[in-house]
Amino acid sequence: MYYQNPFGSWAEAGQGQSSGTLWNSSPPPSVFGALPYPSAPSNTVTYYFTSFRPNIFNCSVVGPQNQVYYQIVTDNTMPGYTVIKNMEGKNISLIEWQAHPFVEIRGTLAKQNVMNWLRLSPDQSHRNMDIRGMRYVWAPREKSINLYTGGNGAPPTFLAKVTRSGTQTVTVDMTPDAIQLGLLDSIITATALLLCGRNID
Repeated sequence: MYYQNPFGSWAEAGQGQSSGTLWNSSPPPSVFGALPYPSAPSNTVTYYFTSFRPNIFNCSVVGPQNQVYYQIVTDNTMPGYTVIKNMEGKNISLIEWQAHPFVEIRGTLAKQNVMNWLRLSPDQSHRNMDIRGMRYVWAPREKSINLYTGGNGAPPTFLAKVTRSGTQTVTVDMTPDAIQLGLLDSIITATALLLCGRNID
């Protein structure tokens, strides 16, 4: 059975030329050692990116009780922008598509280059993400992209897992810690960027 590498777009060079996949045969060793990996976290909160029209640039994010928590909208009249709206219809995040795209998350992240916010490590094994002075790490684990605490000297803590189900659904499982840290908007925004298929560097 064929599974798409969820990090295929990580290694794309600026001109849209692929400089190789994130790894060809086996993943590089993690700089964080043995990262925790819960086999079946029972206390996670699950969100689904679904109803792709026709892709993740126009879709709904459904959460607990089957409620729509976010809408991701790319307006044809403004093709250079993708907006993430919350359930009240307020703009939460704005992605500005350029050769080096920008991202802004209301109340959380001032406008900056995506390549700075989701910084690819020199060995391309993970991406760093800073939120309100705290560092987090997105790292591949088998067929998922996992989010951990990182960079503060303490052992990494598992916070979220992103998996793709076929071509029309993306699943995000978040721990209560991730919700309490106020990371929901950031995780939803980062997931859209990581799985958008465009070069974000």
